[in-house]
Amino acid sequence: MTATSEQAREIIRWGNRNRRMLRENYRRQFVAYSATRLLAAGTDYHQVKADSQKMEEPFLIDWMPALTADVQFYWIKFCSFTGHEWEPLYPVTLTCGANSEEILMVVDSGAQLSLISREVGESLGFEISKGEPITVGQGIGGEVEYVKRIIDLTIDGCTFKAPVAWLLTEIANAPLLLGREIVFDLFEIKFVQAEERIEFEWRGKSG
Repeated sequence: MTATSEQAREIIRWGNRNRRMLRENYRRQFVAYSATRLLAAGTDYHQVKADSQKMEEPFLIDWMPALTADVQFYWIKFCSFTGHEWEPLYPVTLTCGANSEEILMVVDSGAQLSLISREVGESLGFEISKGEPITVGQGIGGEVEYVKRIIDLTIDGCTFKAPVAWLLTEIANAPLLLGREIVFDLFEIKFVQAEERIEFEWRGKSG
């Protein structure tokens, strides 16, 4: 069941309130939760999604990374010495042809490109064409391989085309990042950490 904007905000609030529990108990797993409870968890994205859909209530799927001491791909980690645990997550619908996925992405001003994991790309129907050039990028732990795809992104009902980096290298804790390219040109984005929310103000043109 697709969450409305208000439902998505409530779901994210639940996730932020329970962030410590989720990270301690579901490292390297996808977790699906509603505004009131955890619905499903596991390493198989498709199974977690299928199990959650049976509950017939709005939900979003998140990824719990490994311990911060593990090797990470480049991304911005928001943390606080005061113990205010909040990550700038926002629901984004990714569409490629007839395939569509609504996922939570980290809004990351430090990432030039949006980044999606291999599994999410496969769910969108991505395939590697014969002879297609593969780009090598640099992660904190070494080199990673990815290919660029242009797909439709929808944020708060506004749809636009933007590039995403589809990560081919198997990384257990690959983040899902909403990067700057195109996205930050089309929206005014405001982080309100004290209230644990992000505001997207559309200033572009659909299509």
